[in-house]
Amino acid sequence: MLWSEMRRGEAGRVAPLMALIGALYLLLEDRAESDWIGWWADTSIVVQLFGVIVMGSVLAATACWTASRGQRDRTRPWTDTAARGGWSQALLLWASVWLWTLLAYVLHVVIAFGRTAGVSDEFAPVWEPLLLGAAMLALQIAVGVVVGTLLPSRLMAPAVGAFWYALFVAAAFAPGSGIGRFAPAVDEHWAGSLVPDTALMLTSATWCLAATGAVLAVPALARRPVVSPRRWGVIPVAVVALGAAAALVALPEKATPWAAAALQPDDPPCATTGRTTACLWPANRHLLPRLERAVADVDAALGPLEGFNRRLNEQWLDPGRVAGESGEFAVMTPDVGVRRLSRDLLAAAMPRPPEGCEREGSKAAGGLPDDFLLVAVVHHRAEAPYDYYGEEFAAAVEKVVTAPRAEQDAWIGKAVESVRGCRPLPGLPR
Repeated sequence: MLWSEMRRGEAGRVAPLMALIGALYLLLEDRAESDWIGWWADTSIVVQLFGVIVMGSVLAATACWTASRGQRDRTRPWTDTAARGGWSQALLLWASVWLWTLLAYVLHVVIAFGRTAGVSDEFAPVWEPLLLGAAMLALQIAVGVVVGTLLPSRLMAPAVGAFWYALFVAAAFAPGSGIGRFAPAVDEHWAGSLVPDTALMLTSATWCLAATGAVLAVPALARRPVVSPRRWGVIPVAVVALGAAAALVALPEKATPWAAAALQPDDPPCATTGRTTACLWPANRHLLPRLERAVADVDAALGPLEGFNRRLNEQWLDPGRVAGESGEFAVMTPDVGVRRLSRDLLAAAMPRPPEGCEREGSKAAGGLPDDFLLVAVVHHRAEAPYDYYGEEFAAAVEKVVTAPRAEQDAWIGKAVESVRGCRPLPGLPR
């Protein structure tokens, strides 16, 4: 019966189309600019997000259209008197759509994992977002089946798809409303410093699956002609759904709703050249060869200069017991190049003013805080890109970098002390 329904249902034509669209979306992503190709957690999030928001909305509309087929074909009186109960009929129709959807979903997982495996040095997939996405797809399709059965109108199918899409948009614009926990579409950027909140995701997945079973019983309970389901079958499912919903309400809100902070690594991947050391989260271990080259560039640029941060850590990574101050840098893309890494490391190495210090605007810096001038000078010496802020700013930078090397070093040393002491920068070399 299931295979027969899968063959004649509209999902058998819509799901392959969505599989093709999703495959193109994943394959056409530029690896150099991508913010997920190379990070396993973010790869799972991207697949789940497309699956739920785009494919789930379309397949829910498809399920609604398929469920109203009996009304359009005038075969509903015949199906209502079948030996199978209304709940069984709804489950059969739901399963025929969900299985087609899962096949497309699995194809997307394979494609996305293949792209990330081409960047990352290790195979470390994160499954929780994918399981949550599969459970949410089940609930979306179940709602489509119920609406199509109770309201068999041609207008209801697009209305169901639009409803799900609008719900996800509303949840994104109201993150503290709690909507996202009951209609989960994880849209977060985890990189290497965050891991999935497994307890929350499994609880939400349980809610989705239990609500799916309970919702599918509604048409059989509401419509007289069909055989109603037995209470002992519906009540346990409803109790599980209510329990999971209560747990979701009780869990506290967080800045990153679906993630928890990753444990600090005992031995993070680091690169050292001269006096400069930079460390990464283990998820970015594949960047270590590029980091080594970037660290060498930064150490050569800083040379014997004092007062700069020589221990550099990726954002949220604990520097541990390190003498002196350390700087933080962010890895925004998993396939970041050496040039961008060098620029970010150099920015992290710059001295920071003490807490509460407000740098005054300088005419030479175009009215901006005068420590911008120090940053520009150091970047110029390192042949790294930096921003100019007007002709006066460019002239001030040029005046420093064209001075003899000894005078440059002396000016930079005094400027570093000024920044750390919350004092104005020294006058420019003559």
